[in-house]
Amino acid sequence: MSAKLILLCAGGTGGHMFPARALAEELLARGCRVALACDIRGRKYFDGLDGVDIHVLASGTYSAGLKGKLKFIAPLVKGYLQSRNLIRKLKPDVAVGFGGYPSAPPVWAAQHAGVPTILHEQNAILGLANKLLASRARILAMSWPDTRGLKPADLHKAKLIGNPVRHDIAALGGMPYQTPHHEINLLVVGGSQGAAVFNDVVPASLKLLPPEVRVRLRIVQQVRADSLERVRAYYSSHDIHADCEIFFADMPDRLRTAHLLITRSGASTVAEMAASGRPAIYVPYPWNRDHQQTFNAKTVTDVGGGWLIEERDLTPEALAGVLRDALETPGRLEQAARAAATLARPRAAADLADLALAHCP
Repeated sequence: MSAKLILLCAGGTGGHMFPARALAEELLARGCRVALACDIRGRKYFDGLDGVDIHVLASGTYSAGLKGKLKFIAPLVKGYLQSRNLIRKLKPDVAVGFGGYPSAPPVWAAQHAGVPTILHEQNAILGLANKLLASRARILAMSWPDTRGLKPADLHKAKLIGNPVRHDIAALGGMPYQTPHHEINLLVVGGSQGAAVFNDVVPASLKLLPPEVRVRLRIVQQVRADSLERVRAYYSSHDIHADCEIFFADMPDRLRTAHLLITRSGASTVAEMAASGRPAIYVPYPWNRDHQQTFNAKTVTDVGGGWLIEERDLTPEALAGVLRDALETPGRLEQAARAAATLARPRAAADLADLALAHCP
């Protein structure tokens, strides 16, 4: 009997692709065959992972207005037609969707072909693609309890498993949090493209800290390309030790040594903070239609695993105040690290793989 083939369907952003990759790693380790259907942006998230058959499908980006909607729908229709052909060719045993608009055509085509489908939701509120596909899915795998947006008729399908994280991140959960005694490692990341607001507010906030705290800081900051030299020069002129780059390829190592993060609160980021037991100051991306990142951050900050600052309130003075609370209060970072770790679900990838294999014909 040939190995089971699992088709993963995901949108092209890290929040959807990282858990898809984590599941792929788990399935490959079990001897399964794995295929991926995504848009052109998604390919790079599977770099370095051999054994996955990748298929790039047409996809659109949603925008308001009649013209924007038409430009969005046409590629999705093309993606659906491509997906129907892909399903006929691959004959997957199960399809697992991870949300994002590009995931909808292949999951929908799989459902129409009678292929069992499982939907994974990373956020604390159900995304639009998963909401549209939920009624025909076998299982709705949730990352958070009490996920918003589920219809009453679909509640019986919901299974709480958590958000799968990459193996190299999950491994950090087995290492104890190292309370800073002299140097304080502050990691500032804003997603795959950085966060422009961090480029201005973070350096200015650090300048406001007491000199005895500032001299202990070791900053690692992801900076957008158009601001890189300016941010480097600012840190240098204020004698703040900083390593600024556009992208860090060694993020697991950076996370391992971090004592505190300043970050957005995308689903994968929040899951990685919990898995690694790292406290963070969360600044949710403010322009999501349903404020997913705010809900994500609240799940952590409500248990004491970090701090939440809305971007509209993010001033150098406000951030400096939160940093002082985190860095100057004895035991505060270690307490927050322990709280964040209580939300970890280290078996999320394994449990999602179990669900997928359980629904294979």
